[in-house]
Amino acid sequence: MPKLYSWRNFWIFWGGGLALFIYLIASNGALETLAAPNGILDHQSAATADRVNAIQQSWAESGVLDLARWAMIADLVFITLYMSGGIIGGRLIWQRAKSPALKKTGLLCVLAYFVFGLTDYIETISQLVQLVNEQGSDILAGTAALAKPVKIISWIVGTVAMIAALIWRWRETRT
Repeated sequence: MPKLYSWRNFWIFWGGGLALFIYLIASNGALETLAAPNGILDHQSAATADRVNAIQQSWAESGVLDLARWAMIADLVFITLYMSGGIIGGRLIWQRAKSPALKKTGLLCVLAYFVFGLTDYIETISQLVQLVNEQGSDILAGTAALAKPVKIISWIVGTVAMIAALIWRWRETRT
């Protein structure tokens, strides 16, 4: 039976998450309107029901409401892949590294990717509920807007820590 915590699974989940992230960035242009010049990013940071309704109305008028729904569903898949890959990789580094500092970096990755996943799920589910209902909600819009900065910080910390840990681990295992 294959192990969940393997380098193979790390590369499948983390690499797959990165690939889907690149696709989501590339396809965001279709969601750019006068009400949402930054596409889905404006929906993420729209802190009021009125702002969400204006964005969703502009998407409906542009005929891209279904695309927005699919983008948010794809975002949920991205979150699952990238968070899982980050936790798998962080745990492997944490448990197998020789250096105590590298072990701590692995643990940092596990924690950062967990926080990223939790806050991005909160943000995206809050957005998707409003989009499916075709009605903004002050509570959900505010929740998504509050989750966004924590999500971004944890994504940056996790990504930078993972890249540094992978380089460090590669150098450590070469010697």
